[in-house]
Amino acid sequence: MEQSHLQWEIAGILFTGSTELDTQERPLFAIKVDGKTYSHISRLLAAYPCLQQPDAAGISARILLFLHKGEQNRVITDTDGFRQSYKSRLLQEQLNEKLTPLYRQHPVFDVSRIQPPQWQNRVLGFFFIEHNSRLPYYVSYEFQAADAPKEQASMPGKQAHEASGLQCRLLAAV
Repeated sequence: MEQSHLQWEIAGILFTGSTELDTQERPLFAIKVDGKTYSHISRLLAAYPCLQQPDAAGISARILLFLHKGEQNRVITDTDGFRQSYKSRLLQEQLNEKLTPLYRQHPVFDVSRIQPPQWQNRVLGFFFIEHNSRLPYYVSYEFQAADAPKEQASMPGKQAHEASGLQCRLLAAV
């Protein structure tokens, strides 16, 4: 059974996120474009260099995150909005002990480091909010055209996917 929910367009090309279930009922994420299906970001970037342009960093980040985690997590594009929301929620938690803790149970994060998605020297860097914990993570992906997909997990809680050049870590505390 296939479900397509997300779509991104750049340079007149429509990229569609697709979720299918494997034989063990686990979700598999892929991008469909021009009649082809891509489950590895390196192959998609090689086939569509427009995704490597600086103005496409936000779309590239969303596609990369979708391929590894599905549509449950959110790329941070409104950095000022996230910073304000984070600080407001942290203050609310400090003032109201009865409020369900989201951030109070963790060290205070240095949210001043959060930036919109960007390409720098063939490295895509972006921040995202993990759906369950609502904690900020930083991802960097170094694209090398000769990358061969490797079957190993590099993002927590995900089935095996291409991992070459991909790093994901929790945002550092202040």
